Amino acid sequence: MTSIASLIFLLFLLLAACSVLYHLAVSLAALAFYSRPAPESTFAPPVSVLKPLHGIERDFYASLASFFRQDYPEFEIVFGLGNDADAARWTIAQLQRDFPRVPVKVVTVSESSRTNAANPKMAKLERMVEVASHEVLVLSDADIRVEPDYLRRVVCPLAEDPVGLVTCLYRGVPARSFLSVLESLGMSGDFAGQVLLSRILRPVRFALGATIVTRKRQITEIGGIAKWADHLADDYVLGRQIAAAGYGVHLSHTVVETVLPHRTVPEMFRQQLRWARTIRACSPAGYLGLIFVFGVPFALLAFLLQPASSVALAVLAAVLISRFLAALLSGALVCRDRFLVKYFWLLPLRDLMALGIWVWSFFGREVVWRGQRYLLEPGGKIKPLFPFLLL
Repeated sequence: MTSIASLIFLLFLLLAACSVLYHLAVSLAALAFYSRPAPESTFAPPVSVLKPLHGIERDFYASLASFFRQDYPEFEIVFGLGNDADAARWTIAQLQRDFPRVPVKVVTVSESSRTNAANPKMAKLERMVEVASHEVLVLSDADIRVEPDYLRRVVCPLAEDPVGLVTCLYRGVPARSFLSVLESLGMSGDFAGQVLLSRILRPVRFALGATIVTRKRQITEIGGIAKWADHLADDYVLGRQIAAAGYGVHLSHTVVETVLPHRTVPEMFRQQLRWARTIRACSPAGYLGLIFVFGVPFALLAFLLQPASSVALAVLAAVLISRFLAALLSGALVCRDRFLVKYFWLLPLRDLMALGIWVWSFFGREVVWRGQRYLLEPGGKIKPLFPFLLL
């Protein structure tokens, strides 16, 4: 073996060994989070649930209906649409007929009123906050499905005044496709572990779009939502700004479900690349640190370079064991993801795909979101590009 090949072998081996330490740290973080008692309180103020919508998602009615079935004293649901012809309006009408006791408001923010908003979702949220009747706000993506005690569990941490925002982990509900299963594995088997480890290393300073619980007071203190309407990662920005204002961000024990759509290979690639490049733009140092997540691919590459090496084989075995342990503790124990338990043996393939996306994300700053191409700037700001430009 040449000296260059030997150096590459040693580099892969070193990265894989570091990955073992990373996965062990994730395992400890998951155990620490799981053993921490969830806050209990009778605090249950009136709540406005904000649901910005854009078309119809998979299992759309069932996901939205889970919010209407909340065991909570007083709440309303505010929907935000982009135009009056949005197909989601028919589902909303059906929900109003099926759940007449739940107050509903529908806000339409037309295209003509979004001239200063690169992110149309933020433009809708700004108007939805204005019409919301209650001080406590629960923002949630359209594809999220929750349990009946969801509002009680996610709102109660706000009883502690230093807490200005509550957010949640999520697990995927895959469509009946192989790609969807791989996408789901990345949520509870990979991303959840990153979040759990992050909260051990430093206070949480971000939010996840699956759930953002805050108050109108905090939104006002950060300058409103429209001020940040040129950012793609609205959840990250809101969490960061509220934390910067001196408030705590609480990671709830409640785990919600995100219903994944069926995606083609190009759609999956664009979605994963958008997510990766957005994280890189918002947290470049942390994104570089993700190299230690990919221990399985690095260990496999080292083993392929020197299949007779007992050290390479030992490192590969250690990486696989630590990888599966971390995924099962963060995904199965904390996130209670039954799909991860069923398909955990596909995690190495998921890691190979994720490594490819991670490497490719450094070659460019363009992302595709809802059929429109954007240019990502440092900090997560976006500028629309012409739709026909190539990625």
